Amino acid sequence: MTIIDCAQNDEITKELNEFLQNKNHIVTQENDIITTDKKISQNLLEQFLKETDRPRHKVLLSEPGTFVIAIPVKMEDIGLESCEFCGYTAHSELVNVHRRTHQGL
Repeated sequence: MTIIDCAQNDEITKELNEFLQNKNHIVTQENDIITTDKKISQNLLEQFLKETDRPRHKVLLSEPGTFVIAIPVKMEDIGLESCEFCGYTAHSELVNVHRRTHQGL
């Protein structure tokens, strides 16, 4: 079994559902999550992206048997920053306040 999260993209979810059915997979869809009857390779999902002309999208393995199809973005591009001491992640103003807690220890 494989789980594929299409990152809230209804168009990709629909097209991937059809693509997998055409490849003789039994597919279950719940919102933007697709579950298949068999294990699916990352290569097959990358083939889907290539055939549907989505060069910006990537197939990411989030845990064994679970993939995410999405357009990767940098944290900075969506206004997030990370504390270099512990990895705490939030908006830059909150991270600046958070960093001060390391100085107070």
